[in-house]
Amino acid sequence: MSIVRPLVCAAMLAGATITAAAAAPREDLTIGMVQFPPDMHPYITNTSIKDYILLTARRLMTSFTRGGEVICVMCEALPTLANGGARIVDRADGTKGMQVTYTLKPGYAWGDGKPVTAGDFAFAFQVLKAFSAPPQVEAVTAVDVHTLRVDLKQTRYDYNRWAYGPLPEHIEGPIFAAAKDPLDYGQKSALNRHPEEPGLWMGPYRIAEFRPNESVTLVPNPHWTGVQPQFKRVTMRLIENTSALQANLLSGDVDMVASGNLGLTLDQIIALSKREAGRFDFVYQPAVTSYEHLTPNFDNKFLADKRVRQAIQMAIDRKTLAAKLFDGKQEVADSFKHPSQFGWDKTVRTWPFDPKAARALLAEAGFKPGADGILANAAGERLSLDFTTTAGNRTRELVQQVLQTQLKAVGIELVIRNEPARVMFGETLRKRTFKGLVEFQSDPPPDWVPDVTFSSTWVPTAENNWSGTNYMNYRNPAMDSALKAAQEELDPAKRKLLWKNILDIAAEDVPEINLYFATTAFILPKWLSGVVHPEANQLVGTGPAWIEAWRAK
Repeated sequence: MSIVRPLVCAAMLAGATITAAAAAPREDLTIGMVQFPPDMHPYITNTSIKDYILLTARRLMTSFTRGGEVICVMCEALPTLANGGARIVDRADGTKGMQVTYTLKPGYAWGDGKPVTAGDFAFAFQVLKAFSAPPQVEAVTAVDVHTLRVDLKQTRYDYNRWAYGPLPEHIEGPIFAAAKDPLDYGQKSALNRHPEEPGLWMGPYRIAEFRPNESVTLVPNPHWTGVQPQFKRVTMRLIENTSALQANLLSGDVDMVASGNLGLTLDQIIALSKREAGRFDFVYQPAVTSYEHLTPNFDNKFLADKRVRQAIQMAIDRKTLAAKLFDGKQEVADSFKHPSQFGWDKTVRTWPFDPKAARALLAEAGFKPGADGILANAAGERLSLDFTTTAGNRTRELVQQVLQTQLKAVGIELVIRNEPARVMFGETLRKRTFKGLVEFQSDPPPDWVPDVTFSSTWVPTAENNWSGTNYMNYRNPAMDSALKAAQEELDPAKRKLLWKNILDIAAEDVPEINLYFATTAFILPKWLSGVVHPEANQLVGTGPAWIEAWRAK
C-alpha cells in the first residue's frame, strides 16, 4: 500500500496538470499558406496573399457586407448624396465632378501610438499617384485632423469608395520625399525594408517578424481600441506545395490553412472532409465575385485574333471540369459577372462547350491540322501556347492537365510553364512578360465596373510603373466608352441598362477565358471560432478582415 499510494497521487497530479494545460487558453495560432508576398507595401504590387496578411494589420475607410452593401469602417457615417456627405460640383473645365467628405472615427492609432489622421489618407493618395494615378480622382485633401475630402473628376456611382487606406506619413513621408523616383521609394520604403516597425500598422495586429519567403509573425497592436484579439502571436508560414501543406496540417505543425487559393485546394478539402470530420470543421462559402479564368496576352499574334479566343472558350468543357475535379462545388462561369450580381442580363451571349464549332472557327482563322494533329497557320507556325499558373497549386495543375487534353482535341497545344506565386504575380503578370495564357483568380468588389481589368488606361506599362490589371493589353474604344458611361451613371436603373453594353462587348471580344466562380472552402480546427464572420467582407473573403473576432473555444 505504501508503494501504490504515491503512484496514485502522482497519477492524480499528472492528470491535474494535463487538465490544467488543456484548459489553458491558446495564445498562439499558426496558419499555413502556399504563397508569400513579394513585398508588404499595399500600393506597389497586387497579390491575394499580401491582402490576406495586410487585413490583419490595416483597416480601410470603407468595406462591404456579405450582401454587397458598402459600409463605413474608419468613418463615422458613409457619405451619400442623400445625407450631404457627397455632392455634385461644377469643375473649372465646365464638366461635373464630385466632392466626398469623410469624418474619421476616433481611436485609430498606429502601432507606435501616433493617431491615424486625415493626413495619412491624403499622403497615401500621393504615394498611389506616383505608381498609378487613379484617373477618376483629382485630389485627396486633409481638411483637418479628422476630416478628409476626396475630389473626383467625374460623377461616379462608386463615389464613396475612393478614400483608400492610410499610410503612416510620420514614417513613410520623409522616405517618399527623399526618393529619386517611385522605384527608389519602393526599394527604400520601410513597409518593404523594415515591416517590423510598429508604427507602420494600425489594425488589431502588427508585424513583429518578417522572414522573406518563410514566415510572417503578428502580435497585437497595443494601441488598437477595438475588440481585443485573443491570440498573442499569429504566425503565417509558407509551405509552397499543397501536399506538404496538408501533411503539416494533419501533423499539427500548422493549426489551420489560409482560405481559397492561398491554402489547400478544394479537392483536398473535400477529400479531407470525408475522413477528418472529427478533427476539423468544413465550411463552403460561394464567392460570387471571385472567378477563375485564363488571361490571354494580346501581344501573342495567335491570341490577338478573337476567333482563337472564342474557340478556346468553346473547347473547354467547364461543366465536366467542375463536376469531376470539384465535386460540383464550383459554379461554371459563362462571364466574369455572376448571374446573381447587379447588371447581369440573361440575354448576353455565352460560349457553351462545342468543340466542333471551335474547330470551325480555327479553320476560319486560317489554321489547318499538321502531321501531329496540332494546327498550323499558312506560314507553318504551330498553334502552340505557353500556359502559366502558380506552381505547387495542385488544383490548378489538375485544371491545366484537363485543359491540355481538351484543347489538344481541337488542335491547340498548351505548354506548361509554371512559376512560384511570388514570381508570377510580382513580375510575370505585373510586367506582362508571359507569352500565352495565365490562370489565376480575380476578386473584385461586388458591384464593380471592371475598368481596371478591361479599360485600355489600365494596361501595365513602364510609364505607369506597371500598375493596373489589364494584363491582356486589351484595347477596345467601345469598351472604354461603355465602362466610362456605366461609371458615371448615378441612377441604378439606367446603369443596369449600360451594363448590358459592357457584357455584350466582353462576350464578343472574350478578353478573358472564363472557367468557374470560386467557392471559398474553410478547414478549421474544432477549437477555433469566429473565422467565418457574419459581417465578412465579400471583396477579400471571410476571416482576416475581422481577425480580432477569432477565438479559441
